[in-house]
Amino acid sequence: MIEILQIPFMQNALIGGIILAILLSVISLFINAKNWSFISVGISHATFGGLAIGFYLGINPTLVGGLFAVIVGLLIGYISKHGKIHEDISIGILFSFSMAFGVLIMSKSPNYNTDLFTFLFGNILTITDLDIKILIGFTIFSLGFIYIFFQKILYCCFDEDVAYTSGINTSFFYYSLITIISIATVLSVKLVGVILASAMMILPATFANQFFWHYKKILFFSILFSVFIVVIGIFISYYFDFPAGTFIVFLYTLIFGIVILIKRIFKFS
Repeated sequence: MIEILQIPFMQNALIGGIILAILLSVISLFINAKNWSFISVGISHATFGGLAIGFYLGINPTLVGGLFAVIVGLLIGYISKHGKIHEDISIGILFSFSMAFGVLIMSKSPNYNTDLFTFLFGNILTITDLDIKILIGFTIFSLGFIYIFFQKILYCCFDEDVAYTSGINTSFFYYSLITIISIATVLSVKLVGVILASAMMILPATFANQFFWHYKKILFFSILFSVFIVVIGIFISYYFDFPAGTFIVFLYTLIFGIVILIKRIFKFS
């Protein structure tokens, strides 16, 4: 085990994986509170359109995908607020459009190659020093913002109308949270891919909520659970030659399923 820690790309994978696990676990608390489980799915798939544009223009796909995801995320929020329709509907519309748009661009792209599928399915072992620096910078900014406005953001998530009448600028926190989720989704693409990134934003808090109801305990246990899964997932996938990102999500889902099953057995026993 010690020799693994001496391999540079494994060191990057562990550092990047742990930072991302902490960031997404905190975000998962608000996604669960807001019942936005579909939004991370929509944004992660919408990123595909931005990645395709990046490949077509020969510009950094992660950067273009990030900008595209933020625009799509804000559009989801704007259409939902001003169109008086639920987020799930606007997500479904933009998600389908972005995927179709991405496939169309990709089919005409002279720069198209198999690297695009790396973004679809992810590869944590390709995390670079630059990726880690960007991830650390965004994590510090996001968690700092959430720490400062934690009570107000949580208030908006539970009851936006009451929060508004209490004098809280709900629109500011609404769009700020969507922007953070959008950028975090794009950064997580390299770890687990476009298709699987949403699991790391949904499962940690959902899993913790099976044991606790208080948000502080949910937050703490979400981070603990997510970091444990990522680290164990990287080690096991290395020894058994599994795709790391895919195996991490498999572990998330497997353990969550086992917990639900055990709870049902004890409930009926």
